[in-house]
Amino acid sequence: MAENVGFGKSQRRMADRNAVVVAISSAEERKLRRLATYFRFLRIDLPLAHDADSRLGALYDLGRDAGVGNLRVTYVIDEDGLVTDFHHNELSVSSHWRWALRTLSAPR
Repeated sequence: MAENVGFGKSQRRMADRNAVVVAISSAEERKLRRLATYFRFLRIDLPLAHDADSRLGALYDLGRDAGVGNLRVTYVIDEDGLVTDFHHNELSVSSHWRWALRTLSAPR
């Protein structure tokens, strides 16, 4: 949840880099409704998509070998839909949005 809050609060900086952030989760729908309510409470405008059947996650190889949920992965996807970089960190949730800002600011 903190990861999404970080992205939501950095939306203006992301937009300045011509980036759009979408949070995608395969968590149960009840949990996502609570998260959406929390976003509204904090006045965070972050699109939240539900990957109920994990098909989108499978496209980006997010399944764990043990079949226990999804990994915390942040992707930078270009205008053509190609993944240009990714960041994986299970422990430091704030590292995701900080990494994304640094990556989007780097010269290409």
